[in-house]
Amino acid sequence: MNRIVFAMLTLLIFVGIALALFAQAVILPGIAADEVRHFPAYEPYRAPLLAVGIAFIACAQVSLAALWTLVFRAQAGTFFRPGTQPWVITIGAAIGAATLLTGGFFVYLTFVGIPMPDDMGDLGLWMASGLGSVVGVALLGVVFVTHRLIERATDAQTELDGVL
Repeated sequence: MNRIVFAMLTLLIFVGIALALFAQAVILPGIAADEVRHFPAYEPYRAPLLAVGIAFIACAQVSLAALWTLVFRAQAGTFFRPGTQPWVITIGAAIGAATLLTGGFFVYLTFVGIPMPDDMGDLGLWMASGLGSVVGVALLGVVFVTHRLIERATDAQTELDGVL
């Protein structure tokens, strides 16, 4: 892997993690406080939804950290060696956890709901959480296929190393 590409990927990953930390510490709490100020009926939902949002972003951070490790392994030429699989599984677990959070939010909105100042906001939030759940399941499928392909390539590389 080209050094410039590796440096750019590393920079993007660390910027993503830093922005996610900023979102967890500043942006989400600020938005939650602002929404409660404009619509006081949100007060009972503020803390649980804030916790779900922070946990969702934490899943993205875990995925980015594991992705950085995979990029580092690719740069070092050890991607198809034993030790890569746990990082792919970590990405899958983080995506699975984020999908469960999104799916749980979708189910909650479907059966309980959150009071909204207008019906369109409720419908939009419901549709976004449903679509997010579907996208999460699709990403899990991609990670599963990737895991299987890397597993086979690692086995072939290990066998080739034994022959040579």
